[in-house]
Amino acid sequence: MNNIIQHMSMQAIDIFASIVYTALSAFIAILAVYIGLLAFTRLTKNIDETKELKNGNIAVGVTLAALAVVIGLVTVKSIPIITTELLRGNIVNAIVLGVIQLGTNILIAVFTQFVVIGIFNELTKKKGLNQFEELKNRNIAIGVGLAGIIIMIGLILQPSSELITNTITDALKQ
Repeated sequence: MNNIIQHMSMQAIDIFASIVYTALSAFIAILAVYIGLLAFTRLTKNIDETKELKNGNIAVGVTLAALAVVIGLVTVKSIPIITTELLRGNIVNAIVLGVIQLGTNILIAVFTQFVVIGIFNELTKKKGLNQFEELKNRNIAIGVGLAGIIIMIGLILQPSSELITNTITDALKQ
C-alpha cells in the first residue's frame, strides 16, 4: 500500500512538473515570437505592419505568420534547455541561456529573413514587382509567396540554429 501511495505521489509530481514545463515553454515561445516580430517590423521601414494588420491586410498577416513559424523553428531546441534550467532552480543559467541562445537565434532568423526578402524584393523590382508595395496593396498572392520563401529559409536555418544552441549549451556547461 505504501508503495502505491509513493508511486501515485511521484506521478502527481511528474504531472505538475509537466504542466509547469509546458507553461514556461509556452511563455518563452511567445516571448521569442514577440521579440522576433518586433525586430522584423522595426527593420522594415517601408511598411507599417501593425497598421496593415489593423486594416485587415491578409497579405501582411500571412507574411508575419510565416515569420512567426520560422522563429519557432529556430528557437525550438533552445526553449526546453532554458525551461529545464528554470525548473532545476538555475535561474542565472536560464537567463544567460535565454539571452544568448534565444537572442542569437532570433537575430539570425530575423536578420536573415530581412536580408533575403530585401534581396528578393530588389530582384523582383527589376521586373516591375515591388514586394513591399504589393503587401501594402493587399496582394494575397505576394503574401503567400513571401510566406513560402520565409518558411523555406527557416527550414534551411534550423540546423544551424540547432548547432548554435548546442555549442552555447556545451560552452556554458564547462
